[in-house]
Amino acid sequence: MIFEIVYLILPFLMAFPAAVAFVKWRNASFKDKLLALEFFGFFAFFLFNFFFAYQYSFLSGAYSYTAKIIDPFFYLFLIQKDLSYAINKKRQRNIFILMAENVFLQTFVYKFGQNIYGAELLSLFALLFTIYVAFRIGEEYYRAAYIPKISRYMIIALAIATISFDAYIFRFLFIAVVFYVSMEKRHQELCDAKMETENLLTEQSGFKDMMREISSSIKDFSNKKDAADSYLDSLCRFLSAKGAAIYEWENSKKHFACVSVTGLYFPFGIGSEKLFTRVDLLREMAFKQHIKDERSVIWKCGHNNGNGVFFNHVSDDMDEILGNLSQEVHSIILIPLLQESDLLGVLVLQNKVGSDYLTEADFNMARSFSSFAAIILSTSRIAEQKNENLRMSMELVSGNVIQNSLFTKVVPKVPGMEVSFFMEPAKEIGGDYYDFFKKDDKLAVVIGDVSGKGVSAGILVAIMQTYLQNKYQEEDDLKKLMLGLNIYLSRKIEMGMFVTLLFFEWNSKRNKLRYISCGHEHILHFRAKDKTVERIRSGGLALMMDSDLAPYIEDCEISVEPGDSVILYTDGVTETFNPGKEIFGLDRLVKFFENRVSINNVTIEKQLPQTLADWRGDAMQTDDITCVLMQFK
Repeated sequence: MIFEIVYLILPFLMAFPAAVAFVKWRNASFKDKLLALEFFGFFAFFLFNFFFAYQYSFLSGAYSYTAKIIDPFFYLFLIQKDLSYAINKKRQRNIFILMAENVFLQTFVYKFGQNIYGAELLSLFALLFTIYVAFRIGEEYYRAAYIPKISRYMIIALAIATISFDAYIFRFLFIAVVFYVSMEKRHQELCDAKMETENLLTEQSGFKDMMREISSSIKDFSNKKDAADSYLDSLCRFLSAKGAAIYEWENSKKHFACVSVTGLYFPFGIGSEKLFTRVDLLREMAFKQHIKDERSVIWKCGHNNGNGVFFNHVSDDMDEILGNLSQEVHSIILIPLLQESDLLGVLVLQNKVGSDYLTEADFNMARSFSSFAAIILSTSRIAEQKNENLRMSMELVSGNVIQNSLFTKVVPKVPGMEVSFFMEPAKEIGGDYYDFFKKDDKLAVVIGDVSGKGVSAGILVAIMQTYLQNKYQEEDDLKKLMLGLNIYLSRKIEMGMFVTLLFFEWNSKRNKLRYISCGHEHILHFRAKDKTVERIRSGGLALMMDSDLAPYIEDCEISVEPGDSVILYTDGVTETFNPGKEIFGLDRLVKFFENRVSINNVTIEKQLPQTLADWRGDAMQTDDITCVLMQFK
């Protein structure tokens, strides 16, 4: 009687495990209409068993094939959390249909089958159909849960015995075996979970060891070759990969170039050429490659902004990707190396040591460690840029030393005039120009400004200085001298540059100051009598602005008296900016000289530079500053 009562309440007890199986283990939500319908379908099955199959008495339940076989199988079927994911949806649907048909058949036989002709045959058919459904459920459970064969055969044998013999012992053994198999499976799941946790801990420990090994093996990130070699050696040893390489993206050349190779690595793009098996030949071939083909798997991996590519021996497109290499390469991992969104290169791993293949786990691990390769390439680029900047800086410093040596430091003495000056380049090599040439009783004073700054401006200054120093000794006509300089520079320089220039000549015997202007700044004439500054528009056209400057320039003269001064300057003086982006301007420069008690070398060499520095404040000097003072006695 106890067992009959158990059979009586068993379907009701199974309703709760069904709800747990679908709501908790499958993380089902009743917002999903399909899952909700599936759940209520199961629940309706249990309600049917409780309200219809057992509604008369427990004795009726003793002869119910559904209660004897279907319910225990179904109970076992539900409580395995992995089955709801593993069973094919089509087969699962077929099982549901069979169970519904069996319920209908059992109900029909129980309610109406006893009073019709052929009741015994119909009852036998219902029995056989129940056994068939039991076998189908057992088969699906076996496929999904991997029940050992001996356990499966024992359940089936006891199910048949329970149906054939109305003895409690078979029913008890049947329930006991089902319960044992269920607990064994649950125990196995717990063991597997424990093993998985241990493997995860081992993997994490290995990950930390790998991090330490790579960090310690890479002594100097700026040494790209050594750092990349050490990194690949450690990575291949950790993942048991046969070969690996790092390809760097050279954006200026639009191709990938191999920077490091380790192990037995077969380079891509060999085509129909003979496959060499010597490691040194393969390595040499990899370093000679420049991958420009957009169809190349390396190119695609680098430019698709993905997380990487993984191919193994079962991939359908291995032959298409590798060609002849498919005989040698059985599994590949490709990972783009990025710095934010900038492409640095691609990491490639090939094959596994032994007969195994690279796996998804290897792919994920390699992707985790790929940041080291990206750091190597990025740091190397930064180091190369720093070295290039240092080299350029050293060259500029050298150029500054050379340029300073070209400028005259001591002004030749001539009667009737004294000259003082100062110059502050904005960069190492400036574009401002000044010079002094003596010829007999004459002194030439030159000031100029080359468009632009830096090396190109410095070279042009040197060319111009050399020409004037030589040709001035031969030419007395200042206009012809300037026209010749313009033609010479126009032929030598084709860069769209130009030069503004003022060329003064003081004749000490005649006390005469001549000049010729090529589009330079105003000339300031300080008159000692009334302490005023006259602004003289210099006029003319800059050198190299036209092939023939004859119509634009002319020989001019300034009448000076003892005590007078003539001030020459470049636009860096008047266009000095303060922090408020306001320029110093010509008016302030004129007031500076008018407010002086006297104008002398201290005014130009110390007071004016200090005034400009105070005006500029924390703002950056944006242009070269040059000023020349001619004092007449």
